[in-house]
Amino acid sequence: MLDAITKKQIKSYILDYLKLRIPDFVQSSKKGLFTCPKCNQISANLYPPNSGIVHCFTPGCGKIGNIFDICRMIDFNNDNIPDEDLADLLIQELGIKTDNEVNSWLQKYEKWGWSLVPVEANTKRANIEKDWQNKEHKSIQEWREWIAAGLNVGINGGKVSNATLIDLDTKEIPDELKKHLDETLTQTTNKGYHLVYLYEPDLPSCDLRDTPCKLPIEIRGDGGFQTVIYPSVVEDKERKWNDKEPIKMPSELKSWLLEKVVVKEAPKEVLQTSTESLLADLKVQGLEGKCNSSFVKLGGLLRKQLNLTQTEYTLNLLNDLLLDNPMQKKDIKGMMKELSKYSSADYNVLTKQILEYLVKHNECSARDLQDVLKAEKKDIMEVLAQLMLDNRVYKQRTMYKVIMKPDWKTEFLQESKVLEYSVPYFQDVATFRKGDMICLGAGTGIGKGHISMNVIKKYVEQGIKPFYVSSEPGNRFSTIAMNLGLKEGDFNFINHYHPEQLELEDDAITIYDWILPEEFSGTANLYKIFAKQLDKHGGLLYVFSQLNDSGEFYASSMVRFFSSFAVKYFYTKVNGVTDNVNTYFKTSKIRESKSG
Repeated sequence: MLDAITKKQIKSYILDYLKLRIPDFVQSSKKGLFTCPKCNQISANLYPPNSGIVHCFTPGCGKIGNIFDICRMIDFNNDNIPDEDLADLLIQELGIKTDNEVNSWLQKYEKWGWSLVPVEANTKRANIEKDWQNKEHKSIQEWREWIAAGLNVGINGGKVSNATLIDLDTKEIPDELKKHLDETLTQTTNKGYHLVYLYEPDLPSCDLRDTPCKLPIEIRGDGGFQTVIYPSVVEDKERKWNDKEPIKMPSELKSWLLEKVVVKEAPKEVLQTSTESLLADLKVQGLEGKCNSSFVKLGGLLRKQLNLTQTEYTLNLLNDLLLDNPMQKKDIKGMMKELSKYSSADYNVLTKQILEYLVKHNECSARDLQDVLKAEKKDIMEVLAQLMLDNRVYKQRTMYKVIMKPDWKTEFLQESKVLEYSVPYFQDVATFRKGDMICLGAGTGIGKGHISMNVIKKYVEQGIKPFYVSSEPGNRFSTIAMNLGLKEGDFNFINHYHPEQLELEDDAITIYDWILPEEFSGTANLYKIFAKQLDKHGGLLYVFSQLNDSGEFYASSMVRFFSSFAVKYFYTKVNGVTDNVNTYFKTSKIRESKSG
């Protein structure tokens, strides 16, 4: 049977197929147009982009179809040949690497404990991910995503992959190495070979061209060295392995390589500074005869960061602890009156304090700020007015809210990772990623609790311990759980009646069963809150809710917007009779369908 992933893979070879079938095939590099297989004009393109579907702008052509449709048209005079039969022909003729072949090698990489690196297409440049040297990628699902995106992949050599690689950048192999060719996992490259051995911790990474022997050989172990591997293509030539597995490096080969390695030690820095000059005099010097003027200056400096009350407290503390002859309290009071004449607040400091408070508490009133910061109301209002003019704060009724400056990111490979476990009932329908939300709706009495427990059971069978949130009094889920063979300790649970107050666990599977009817008016905001929680914690969240009398979700537009998968659960009706055995799901939103 032709699966959806392989079919999608074959569709991507439409241009390769047309180049073989159409004499003098032309593809414009500027406009992206190419020779139409129907009218033979340079008027066809792929639309939508990367869909594999050919459209032609010539009147009378229009949509022509995908590689299967066009293969029937060109090779079989539009006979109704099944896609499965065409797939066999296309795979063989175009040399398409099917998922079965690629997966076989990816499973070997996983078995060997390799950590792979995303590499720019058709090159050896690992410039896709920042700081890849210090990251691990050992998930087949993740590797497949890179390959599906057209990227090359490389092995991150060394301890992280339990592998030491020998890169022979020549076809003229030294005799000491020639006898070891093809005894371990070996890859043929454009210039030579890559030999893969089990990790050798005492064999340092080194390019022997930089040593006295000048051999075109590179040892790749620890230190952030990647090597491009199958199914990658470099300069239009595919990498190929032999049929061996990595072995322990022969002792004679290891000794020979160690003799060639020259390890250069970095020169050691000599400390020139004398010991005496490193020791500072930590004693506080007296302020004899200069206490008043010195403390006024100090108070002025403190006012740049502190309010009057805080400044007075600090000056009293310094006076009591540091001076041999402390001043009287009334002298400090007098200084504070003097300081208050110049400025009742430092607006830069107050601005910083207000923004810090708003970031921490999301919103507050002017009275809140006055009470907390111990500042005068007129100063608070002046700063808030300036912040609104600067578009850093906005006001809703009596509350002030901060406009957050976004924390822009540049590293995206850790984002949106495909889940490494199977999602019960829906795994074959859609692709699910960390941070996804599944919304499941059903009518009253349909059996949302039974669905929840069956979902939990299937996760438990995968060795996963989910989190179950029940909003139904009586905890009837426990009876269902026992009937399904679940045991105490298989899953976490709580009774919870305020979903907006629920804090998710990191990377957890959470099932919220279910949103209460009195919360329907605020349902739209709830989905937004859930989305923020998932953005913070990742994992997968199920939200069960009741459908309205029309069989629709409450706040259906928000469900479609925030969920990655929305589905309704129904009983079958036959001749007006409800059948609660033959039930079915009906999807209303699939963000990333596997069927295209």
